[in-house]
Amino acid sequence: MNLAQLTKALEKSPPKPVYLIAGEEEALVDRAVELISQRVLAEVKEREFALTRLDGATASAEEVEIAARTASLFGGRRLVVVRECQRIKEAELTRLLQYLEKPVSPTTLLLVARGFSAGSREPGKAKAAKLLKKMQTKVERGAGEKVDCPKPKARELPWLAERMLEEQGLRSSRYGVHALVEAVGEDLGALERAVVKLTLFLGGQGEVREEHVAEVVADTRSQSVFALADAVGEGALDRALRILASMTRDGENALTILALLSRHFRNLARVSALTGRGQNADSIRKQLGLHPFVVKKSLAQSRRFSTAALTAHLERLARTDWKLKSSPLPNDLQLQELLTHLCRK
Repeated sequence: MNLAQLTKALEKSPPKPVYLIAGEEEALVDRAVELISQRVLAEVKEREFALTRLDGATASAEEVEIAARTASLFGGRRLVVVRECQRIKEAELTRLLQYLEKPVSPTTLLLVARGFSAGSREPGKAKAAKLLKKMQTKVERGAGEKVDCPKPKARELPWLAERMLEEQGLRSSRYGVHALVEAVGEDLGALERAVVKLTLFLGGQGEVREEHVAEVVADTRSQSVFALADAVGEGALDRALRILASMTRDGENALTILALLSRHFRNLARVSALTGRGQNADSIRKQLGLHPFVVKKSLAQSRRFSTAALTAHLERLARTDWKLKSSPLPNDLQLQELLTHLCRK
């Protein structure tokens, strides 16, 4: 279950007795915890008596179970939140797993792992991933639910942006929400900050339109990545390296820059493929859900690359992503090496 599915499920049905909330995207983990907490405690008058918070690094399985089995003083549901559940000691695991198979229904237990997932293959997270996998099996067997919070895909960002705006009492036009996503990229922290700016600008009401995003949210990312792609397309390595250095000085980290560049070249490949089938700009915009500005720039840039070149660039970008996460080489050197290869004619 992902965040969108969780949102729909909580609107239609009572909360489950147990949720395992885990994933690499910490902002999504926090949002999932908040969604469930609000739903569980919505009808509770004395919330402080219905909520228990524990730390997986220090809490015993007995403490977790006692908290979950303790009835609320004022009736209704109870909420028990265990942060850093991936740090629960092995000696405590057996008792906890037994509870997860047969949880008590008046309580909702949240097992939270920020930055970790059961499917993680990173060497430093292997032990936590194994423990989370055991928890997941028992949670699902006990009629609970696992909520996955991975790094969001590009197609999921407009939905997330709309939800954030709705929570602040704002509506969004289709072009407005796509302009917002293009302005902030795939950084959810930047998206949250942009929503706050728009809320203050509009006074917490009204519709977010393109011109609002242009006025309030700095659109330097989109401009920088297009400029970087222009330099790559022209084989202008010196200019590409200067743009990279500028983005780094502005606070962009290596993985974010790579993600922006990868998304851009995926868009170029998709636009190029649709152009080859005779599609015009308006048709491409509707099929891909891209902002008109992005379609216009992508159409111009895609003409500079052959299909083989775009495929090779995407493969190189994927390899660089793996190297950034596993190689001891400095990130800036790896990005410079990437640009050197991308700029070759």
